[in-house]
Amino acid sequence: MQLQLQLKTGAALLLAVAAGVSTYVFLGYADAYRQSAQNLQTLTSYDLVLKAGNAVSAERAPSNILLSLDPDAGQAYVSMQADVAAARQRTDLALSDLQNLVAKQPHDGQTMIELAAARKSLAQGRADIDCLARHAPSDRSPQDLQNAIDAMIDARTRLDPVIQNFYGAALRHAPDQAGIMQGALILSDLREFGGRIGSMLIVPLSTPEPISPARRAVIIDLKGHIDQLHRLLPGRVDPASQGRDDIDGMRARLERGFFGHMLSLIDQLVAHSGSDYGLRAASFTRQVLPDLMDLERLEDLFMHRAIAQIAQTHRDARRQMLLTGACLLALFCFLVAALRAAESLIIRPLLLARQEIINLASGHLSRTPRAGRSAEVRALHDAIDTLRRHQILTTQLALERDHLSEALREQAYTDALTGLLNRRALEEVVGDLSAAPVVLREDRGLILLDVDYFKPINDEHGHVVGDIVLRAMADRIKDVVPPPHRAFRYGGEEFAVLTAGLSMKALCALAESIRRAIAGHEVLVHNALSLPVTASFGVARGEAGQSTWLNLLKAADTALYQAKAKGRNQLIAADSVS
Repeated sequence: MQLQLQLKTGAALLLAVAAGVSTYVFLGYADAYRQSAQNLQTLTSYDLVLKAGNAVSAERAPSNILLSLDPDAGQAYVSMQADVAAARQRTDLALSDLQNLVAKQPHDGQTMIELAAARKSLAQGRADIDCLARHAPSDRSPQDLQNAIDAMIDARTRLDPVIQNFYGAALRHAPDQAGIMQGALILSDLREFGGRIGSMLIVPLSTPEPISPARRAVIIDLKGHIDQLHRLLPGRVDPASQGRDDIDGMRARLERGFFGHMLSLIDQLVAHSGSDYGLRAASFTRQVLPDLMDLERLEDLFMHRAIAQIAQTHRDARRQMLLTGACLLALFCFLVAALRAAESLIIRPLLLARQEIINLASGHLSRTPRAGRSAEVRALHDAIDTLRRHQILTTQLALERDHLSEALREQAYTDALTGLLNRRALEEVVGDLSAAPVVLREDRGLILLDVDYFKPINDEHGHVVGDIVLRAMADRIKDVVPPPHRAFRYGGEEFAVLTAGLSMKALCALAESIRRAIAGHEVLVHNALSLPVTASFGVARGEAGQSTWLNLLKAADTALYQAKAKGRNQLIAADSVS
């Protein structure tokens, strides 16, 4: 219906507009969701490479302590071996995670080469440390000690390009977190440079021997890097961190520990070069290790803050995507519900009423299912009921008229005496014989029969008895002639049987059956009178498209007269119909 189409079109337009707006908003949040997911992955990767660098740096501390101990030191030596093993396990796990991460990145062969070189240097340093640790301190030459320490430092140095690559990628993908990432990188470098300074003092404190000029120059250079990084280190991560003292508290602790205690202790040891240091390598390492670990903790806090912010952005974008999708879905459900309500309350009642009116017009007067309970719909149904009552009355009148017409037609085409079809009915079938010849449209057979000596019966017993005989003849004919063949009273005592599709042989067999049925039993007029009755038959058959009704009738009539002439109570078949 037009109304239904308009409602659906309007709903579709509204939904299209809403879908367009929602899609625009949704795509914005989807882009933020995708970007935040990428940023989160980038920062996580960056945090992983920093942890790998810190693990390599941190492994030097227990190794340095182990190199300052005597294998005969008992439990202290065994405990430090366990610390070294734990530090190596941490480093191996971090490097394996980093290698797996790099392996998943396409076209990053150079990073894999650098990572392999770092592992190689690390393995060399560990082997040197294990070899030296098995000997007494007096058997460990200063150069061997320094070579082992330098191999460990070289392993960390070879990770610098890898860290810089990840740092650059992190800046490209998450530029709004640049301050935090730069702070984390500064802390990682501070941790490495501070550890290197400590490693530069291990050999003098273990031997003990004066600090050489070359070693002093390295220490001064490292302190210069530390001073530069100290100035670059932000005082506060971001304004949102105000009131949250985790990072700020650790920042203040670094000023007291690493930049205060550790660097001051190093200055004192350098100043005492060539004299009694007053501190052995193991004690020095244990004193500065907490300050170095504070750098790692602050770096972890920096990265945790960045990752937490990106993760929150990721969750917010996801929530907004879901909310937008839910709103669009709710609008769609509302429009569908509105359309269904309109269809149920308006369109379906109208369609059912329309169909009911069509049914009434088609003559189906029974009441069909209805829908809708509004006052307007009920008024429409009342009008349809009025129309139905009028249609029922009209139909009843038409049926009465048809019944009357049928009765008149039956009366006009039925012989009142015998109940057979009359000659007029036969002519209705074969056509007007007085007009142009009517060609047979199908094979037809015609049996004409005439009651023998019927006039004497009428003359001797009267017309009432004659009528009884004619009715008996009609009953016997009807008993023998099966449908679809039809029997007629052709006139007076003459009858006709019209057949379709029978051969001449079958046609003659049917005529013979009728003859026997008539001749086989006398007609009982009353208890005192029964009359033998016979009939003569003329049989003819015409072929479709070759014979006419008039020729067929003439042939059967001629055959009938021949049967009469040959003594009656017999049948004659016409040779041909022409």
